[in-house]
Amino acid sequence: MRVLFYVDTGGSTGGPGMHSVRIWRALAERCPEIVGPLVIPRDREDRKIFAAQIGHENVREIGAAALVDASADPVVVRRTFFAELCALARREGCDHIHVLWGFLHPEQIEAVPPRDRLPVTITLCDATARGEDDDVDAMYFGSDRWERYLREALRVPAGYLAISDKTRADALAKDVPPALVDTVHLWVDPALAKMRSEEHESYVAYVGAIAEYKGVGHILDFSLLYPEYAVRMSGYPSGDFPVEWSRYPSVEYLGYLPYAEVVRLVARARALLFLSYSEGFGLPMIEAQTLGVPLVVNPRNPMVRELLAPGSYVSAGNVASPTSIKTAIAVATRDRDALVAAGLANAARFDEARQVDRLLGALHHHHARLRGEGWGSPS
Repeated sequence: MRVLFYVDTGGSTGGPGMHSVRIWRALAERCPEIVGPLVIPRDREDRKIFAAQIGHENVREIGAAALVDASADPVVVRRTFFAELCALARREGCDHIHVLWGFLHPEQIEAVPPRDRLPVTITLCDATARGEDDDVDAMYFGSDRWERYLREALRVPAGYLAISDKTRADALAKDVPPALVDTVHLWVDPALAKMRSEEHESYVAYVGAIAEYKGVGHILDFSLLYPEYAVRMSGYPSGDFPVEWSRYPSVEYLGYLPYAEVVRLVARARALLFLSYSEGFGLPMIEAQTLGVPLVVNPRNPMVRELLAPGSYVSAGNVASPTSIKTAIAVATRDRDALVAAGLANAARFDEARQVDRLLGALHHHHARLRGEGWGSPS
């Protein structure tokens, strides 16, 4: 088995792009003989970001994304996409395709004769945003058109690797057979522990997309009411959540930062504010704990329950209340030593070696299954 990796988007957002690089690099270090290049749609910014992390020689462009129009109703797919991906894989000497972020639609599979279909596995960063609160669904992917697309796409009998139990449950709720979807939690880069800081400054940090569902609005409201708290934020803005940064003098918006700089930003912080309502995984929470930084979270985020042990974080309670956020920061400051110790113990559960072994096992299992069974028509 030699694997061609594809990521549909995310180099510039930090989320799926960071997950993709983490998975590609860990496999390349562990078993380079099975790792082919990382393929992206033709996007100058994404190529620059990915190439800076894994080298230009390991990045390819396919020239088009899987979707023609993700905003249409119904979502419009590029019918020839899987055929193009299979052709590129063969040119690169690969006999397996792993989609690190994105989906394949039955129309795209059916456009390729069964004998020409390569085995496919798909990392489910977000199978869906449904199943949480109505207001969270409204902020996130939870539109009817996207929900219909996902239900159609998940009919493809690929092998699915969910990065959380919640995401696996979302896939099962869309009738993916249990045998086709495994949970393989993400992991923390072992090098991260060496980047802990002995010195901590008074600012609180936020890293991630500048988006409504990430709770960024609550952090901005907090900064207006309590300007004595310095806030440093890093991440790409989203078009549907514009921010006039000059209105928030106590907030230092740093834009997109390379990963190493994001780590330094978090490592020196008084606390990491992670007030997101919803996550595909929520890796910054585990990374902050590995770096020995207290974590203030939104208790409504379901990944808090899945990823964090009790006592290893501070709940912000009512995140819409700036006073509640202020109180949580005070607790994080007061109980720093205990929170850091509990956080380090919690983060140890996300050991890279163990999770990569699970990933490799799932890849080999689904590769053998799809080669043995062949690709029939999606159900």
